[in-house]
Amino acid sequence: MKYFDWMLFIPYIVLCCVGIVMVYSASSINLSYVGENTASYMIKQLLYVVLGIVLLFFFSHISTKVWTNKILLLSGAVIIGFLLFIAKYFTNSINGANGWIQLGAFSLQPSEFCKLFLVLFCSYVFANWYHRRQQDLKITNKFQPYFVIGLLLFLVLFEPDTGGFMINFAIVLIIYLTSRIPEDGWLYRKKGIRLSNTTVLLLWIATFIILLQVPRLPFIQKMGDKFYQIARFTAFYAPFKHAQSTGRQLVNSYYAISNGGLFGLGLGNSIEKRGYLPEPYTDFILSVTTEELGVILTTCILLLLLFIMLRIFLIGVRANNLYDRLVCYGVGTFMFVESLFNIGAVIGLLPITGVTLPFISYGGSSMFVLSMALGLVMGISANQKRHLEKSPLDD
Repeated sequence: MKYFDWMLFIPYIVLCCVGIVMVYSASSINLSYVGENTASYMIKQLLYVVLGIVLLFFFSHISTKVWTNKILLLSGAVIIGFLLFIAKYFTNSINGANGWIQLGAFSLQPSEFCKLFLVLFCSYVFANWYHRRQQDLKITNKFQPYFVIGLLLFLVLFEPDTGGFMINFAIVLIIYLTSRIPEDGWLYRKKGIRLSNTTVLLLWIATFIILLQVPRLPFIQKMGDKFYQIARFTAFYAPFKHAQSTGRQLVNSYYAISNGGLFGLGLGNSIEKRGYLPEPYTDFILSVTTEELGVILTTCILLLLLFIMLRIFLIGVRANNLYDRLVCYGVGTFMFVESLFNIGAVIGLLPITGVTLPFISYGGSSMFVLSMALGLVMGISANQKRHLEKSPLDD
């Protein structure tokens, strides 16, 4: 506990407690309508948080060297790929996607665990490639890691889980780009063409923005009548036109935020959660939170989440080796992009992709993966403090 990172743990606990309260507030009324226990989702979320804390402590005490074992990484790739395959072909579709494996009262979402695996896998592969280049050693079998990464991304997209795919892709992209920074900052320097990492990242962002305009095309909008995922994107541009169908979530999210104003209607007093706003305790829990607590308190919650992300990136900057640095960057990217997509969907800046809000939304798979990821970062932070104690700066 001497090296424990309280600056990460305390915000984590606060956000988890806020999540438990808001899950109860957002779910209880609808559960009462169908005659079920109004506290059932809250109890499950409380259990997920407790197990998440256990996982956080467990992963924070495991050396990061354990995760560089090739057999362990390949086994993880096989298991994640197999679970994604099972979820696609042997489960029932939920909201147009086959992304959950039902295990009794608990639903396993393989795409969530894929995020953490890709952080560990890509960090090891790209850090290893960098060190081999430094020693002027030839990098062999590049195809194999790219095949593993590509296959997992394809399986996530094929569910289809558009939000999960974009988060996983962002993890791979950021880890790859940051693994090249220790060299000379240039990703591509052949045939007179010089592209910096920043330029490549901006190109990908520009590509993403251009792709967001594709659903505006008339023939794509017609396809939205047959495909649920496409309908979500087409409704993004004209939610009130589809207010009774695919635009219902976004329209009622607007109403919830408008009702809340600066100070909110009071805890438990949300109107939109009473059957108007679909998924009020998962994807749109932020809308209910804003309606009940107001914009000011909701902003404080989001700033707390931002603090965790910035702290993770800072730990990455201070890391003693490239592998630990890439793990931190991957975890920070995972949380940042997931938060960005959820907040953007709730306020209508991005299409709805079914992404949850970290630590706040209801869900076991999400809570477990986020806790494990944060545990890895806290372990790296502890190693930094231990290293500084052994090698003070004034020596």
